[in-house]
Amino acid sequence: MGILYSINAQDEVLIPEIKVLGKVTESENHLRWAPNNSLSWDLLRKYGYKVERITTFRNGKLLDNPEKKWLINKLLPKPEEEWGKAFDADTSDMYIAVAAQAIYGTSFDVSSSSMNNSPLASIVHQVKEREARFSYALFGADQSKKVAELSGISWTDREIKKGERYLYRVYSLVPDSIEVIKTGKVLLNTDDVKPLPKPWNVNAFYREGQVHIVWNWFVLSDVYNSYWVQRSDNNGASYTDLTEVPFVQPSKDTPSPNMLFVDTLGSQTGDFLYRIKGKDSFGDWGPYSPPYKVNVKNSMNFTPKIDVKEDEISGNVRVSWEIKENEKIGVKALLLVRGENDKVFKDTLSKNIPVQTGDFLDIGPGPSNYYKLGALGETGDINWSLVSFYQTIDSIPPDAPKGLIATIDSLGRVDIEWDENIESDILGYRVYRSNEKNGQYAQVTNKEIKAISFQDSISIKVLNKKIFYKVLAIDLRGNPSNFSDPLEVARPDIIPPSAPLIGKTSNTSKGPSFEWYPSASNDVMYHLIYRKGASKAETWELIKEYQNPLGKQTFTDSSIVTNQVHYYLMIAVDESGLESIPTKPVGLHSYDNKVRAGVKDLKISRKENAIDLDWVSPISEEFFVDIYKSIDNEPIRFYKRLDGVSSKFTDNEVKDGKVYSYRVKVKYKEGGSSNYSSKVELKY
Repeated sequence: MGILYSINAQDEVLIPEIKVLGKVTESENHLRWAPNNSLSWDLLRKYGYKVERITTFRNGKLLDNPEKKWLINKLLPKPEEEWGKAFDADTSDMYIAVAAQAIYGTSFDVSSSSMNNSPLASIVHQVKEREARFSYALFGADQSKKVAELSGISWTDREIKKGERYLYRVYSLVPDSIEVIKTGKVLLNTDDVKPLPKPWNVNAFYREGQVHIVWNWFVLSDVYNSYWVQRSDNNGASYTDLTEVPFVQPSKDTPSPNMLFVDTLGSQTGDFLYRIKGKDSFGDWGPYSPPYKVNVKNSMNFTPKIDVKEDEISGNVRVSWEIKENEKIGVKALLLVRGENDKVFKDTLSKNIPVQTGDFLDIGPGPSNYYKLGALGETGDINWSLVSFYQTIDSIPPDAPKGLIATIDSLGRVDIEWDENIESDILGYRVYRSNEKNGQYAQVTNKEIKAISFQDSISIKVLNKKIFYKVLAIDLRGNPSNFSDPLEVARPDIIPPSAPLIGKTSNTSKGPSFEWYPSASNDVMYHLIYRKGASKAETWELIKEYQNPLGKQTFTDSSIVTNQVHYYLMIAVDESGLESIPTKPVGLHSYDNKVRAGVKDLKISRKENAIDLDWVSPISEEFFVDIYKSIDNEPIRFYKRLDGVSSKFTDNEVKDGKVYSYRVKVKYKEGGSSNYSSKVELKY
């Protein structure tokens, strides 16, 4: 990317600023810069620049105290006589004269004098966006190292070391009282030496005596600002320049990422090789791209003519043509196509037809047929005949549409789709709607629609739960198909079901019980029973689900602990997932059989002259723990009573050789008791 390119790429200059580019080579760092507007450029060429280098990195780490050095305290364009000497030394560098005229000339008319016939003028005009002097001076510096040096907008730092990084700053010497110009800067790593890349994705093709060379300039737009094009007529033994001056890339605002160069060959034929190379902002050329071969063949001057008529034997359409011997030059093959109109030809009836007089029988014509015959040239171009039209007679209606599906949302928007008919002469489709499956259907499309989908809008606040659709097809002759099978669409349900009713309640030995009656709504899918305890901390828990119950139902809860109060409520859920309001909660006290919680995890262990029993007591402290004991085969008998706070017992009345068995039972002070624990046993 060039300095001029970078500046011109800006949509609007907001702050005067110096733009800097840097390039690292094996032994040198190169700088190029320019202001971003013509006024600053005019001031800076009078007042000049100064350049500072700051060493920020060395030996693998950042410097705590960066080292600053002035590379030059004032840099101005060279005097006019030095420009003249430079041009005399190298008259091939036309950019010296152009830039000198832009900087020192008393007048600068790009349309007059010697520049009027220069190809350079037309190239620079393509990239010119600002004043001519500014644009030409910077363009010349982009193309010529010498011009950049003479213009005082480049610097080469030869005192560099590998492994170091330098921050370069380019300052304006224009007094701030005249204009404040922002300092430019660039950071360079001396280890970051990159070879210039080859131009990317180069292609070429031949058309009507010209070769079009195309390549992607955008990929390398930050590297190259112009290109050079060459051609070889002898399979790469030597190349000839096609560009007199570098071919300049367009602005980044250009829609296409491709550049196009046109080489006019006239009547030449054979194999030609093309290659390109790019130039960067420091005046250095990159490597050539790989050569791209173009084979140029004889051009074709033949345009076919066709005759279309009905075949007398089969009744189909026959297309015929003639081609003379001297018309075959440059023709590779023939191609016959058919369309439903004279603009779009979708059907290729035959390709690679021999280049000779012949005909073709079209055994599958539509109601309206447009034909044309193409002559395919050796160069890839096609010459088409005039279009011929033929219309057949058709009284057969299309098949009824199939595969209807639909979706509907909560606002009543219905999206309907169906399979496309296989007939080639379908004009369109009509959509019909009814509230009854076998009722009268009304058309909801204003005319035939081309699409195989339709969006309808219906009211959902009606008694009818369903809506029905049919679709028919119409062909180009106006023949209608039969109706499709009706499509049933359920309207979205926005009304929740009525709540079920809880009736008579009772307390049975199996648990709390109540009668209930299902919701009166006809679209209910589930009836749900929820339960919670008396504590405020408890939440409602789903304990039972019914599907499609009929008539009075009875529910008994046998899964709860006795002698406690529990609350119950019910909810109905319909097909759309809508829930009824909950029933009023009812509280039921479970039947008390006086059976209470006992100890858990009873364990037995042997000690010296004793046996230990351990267990986990119930949470309540209002109870006693009764120990039952048996020796050998004796019946188990009450042995000891402990306070409820105890969770351990030591039996010291043991003898060797005896088998001791134990059970534990909890006695509650309010009268209830637990069942006996499981027996534990130990031979002492």
